[in-house]
Amino acid sequence: MQDKSQTHLNKKGKHLLYKEIIPSEELSNKAYHELPAISSSAVKTVATSSLYHWKNAKFSSTPAMILGSAFHAMVLEPEKNLVTNSGLPRRGSKAWKDQENFLGDDEILLPEGEYEQCQKMVDGCLQNKMARNLLTNKDMLAEYSFIAECPKTGLELKCRPDGLLKEAGIVIDLKSCLDASYRGFDKAVRNFRYDVQNCFYRYVLKLCGIETTNFIFIATEKNSYATACYELSDKYNKYAEAEMFKTLRKIKVAQETNVYDTGWPDLDTINLPVYLDEDHGL
Repeated sequence: MQDKSQTHLNKKGKHLLYKEIIPSEELSNKAYHELPAISSSAVKTVATSSLYHWKNAKFSSTPAMILGSAFHAMVLEPEKNLVTNSGLPRRGSKAWKDQENFLGDDEILLPEGEYEQCQKMVDGCLQNKMARNLLTNKDMLAEYSFIAECPKTGLELKCRPDGLLKEAGIVIDLKSCLDASYRGFDKAVRNFRYDVQNCFYRYVLKLCGIETTNFIFIATEKNSYATACYELSDKYNKYAEAEMFKTLRKIKVAQETNVYDTGWPDLDTINLPVYLDEDHGL
């Protein structure tokens, strides 16, 4: 089936993306990432770092990222058999590269140990009652792409939720992590701006005509395979929504002015930490 990323072009080659809902079978993950619309990752990068860091980011997959992608594929789309056990102890050998050459779009090759780890993560995830009920729901839409134009900024936006229960209005986001405890995941939400991701996804879905009532994170630890589910409070969501719109406006101004800076001053002063000041009576 033809990727729809190749059909949304006018005579000038510009993408025309507005209120599109595309099943994963029609738009591969690779093709989705090649679409020029603003993604959640872009908004999170600007919110956590700067416009400069977003504009100059160089993407490269790490083994940890590949393991996370494999975990997603095995949980969300097991029927596609996207993850292959290489039967090899590590990456990089000639035998590994020979197997890599036969991979199709979105297919993932893992060393034997990582494949077994991934299977245990899946088992651990599905042992959690709420996670299992959400992820095995027959109505879940996995890896659908949603593309719309933001009426507030004119930016083209895109998102690809891990899972969506459209009638129930629930967005599902699967996270592989080192610490799925309340304390650990609370820190991850702040460090990686999952709060902004939450609001961004729900906003794009709303622009596509889909109202949502909840966004549920399913966090599974990579080592113990313990799993917990989280949602953000209404107050947290209100704060994150304001942060999201502020960031979208910042991106729009940067596109109009072609200025993608860090926002850092020319010269800044590093002060003595308070605890050192108190300890030494300076």
